[in-house]
Amino acid sequence: MGFYYPSLISLSLLLLFYIIGTVILVRIWRRRPDDQYRAVKMAPFFLLLYLAPISEELWIAWNFGQLCRKDAGIFVNKTVKVDGFYDSTMRSAYEITKEGRYLFVEQPTEDRKGIERVRLASNEERARALAWYAEENPGKERPKDRSIFYPINDKETLAVLPNGVDAWLVTRLERPTARYHYRRPDTNASLGHKLTKFERVVTDSQTGELLGRETKYGREAPWLHIGLGRPILQCPAPGESPLEKHGSVFNLALIPYRNP
Repeated sequence: MGFYYPSLISLSLLLLFYIIGTVILVRIWRRRPDDQYRAVKMAPFFLLLYLAPISEELWIAWNFGQLCRKDAGIFVNKTVKVDGFYDSTMRSAYEITKEGRYLFVEQPTEDRKGIERVRLASNEERARALAWYAEENPGKERPKDRSIFYPINDKETLAVLPNGVDAWLVTRLERPTARYHYRRPDTNASLGHKLTKFERVVTDSQTGELLGRETKYGREAPWLHIGLGRPILQCPAPGESPLEKHGSVFNLALIPYRNP
């Protein structure tokens, strides 16, 4: 069972409801001392009193627990060595390639209308972009609050951060060219009343083979929960999965050819 976080306010109101309801039903019970079937007649009302307020929570908690036991967690079926991959889950190419492990990462463009390949720029390329900016803006210092974008051609752009050190070559593509894809099959798929599935997979775009999968399930608060917030409760919870220390599942399935 996957019960939601307890709330002192909710528990207090529920207890008060039970006390008042019980007092009312007991008084009705006592008005029929000669009715030999009063226990049978009153039993459904007592069950309704005690179960109705928590029935939603019992249903959600039971189903949530079943889902978590079924296939929640990180699973790796196969590992491959790669230079890079396509990440459609978020625009993380700059951060990932900065580590120097993957040569490139492809991702959706900022407007989500295209694809771009991102790789670290060489020192020569970075110097070329800085020289271009200085030539285009004579006498001006390099901006401290925004990046420099040097358009090499219609498809290639050099991006240099304000620190003047970190730089990337960004190439616009019509479609992903990387063989291996890191993606979400279904974005926050609903599985029923207040139950959600979060999944990310690593696949081989040529064969359709599933290399790795990271599955989480989420549940919402029941109607009777009263608190400062109603956050989504997930499984596995942070720190529960033994493979979580490696980060996202692509770190386990897609092994870079080189390490920094």
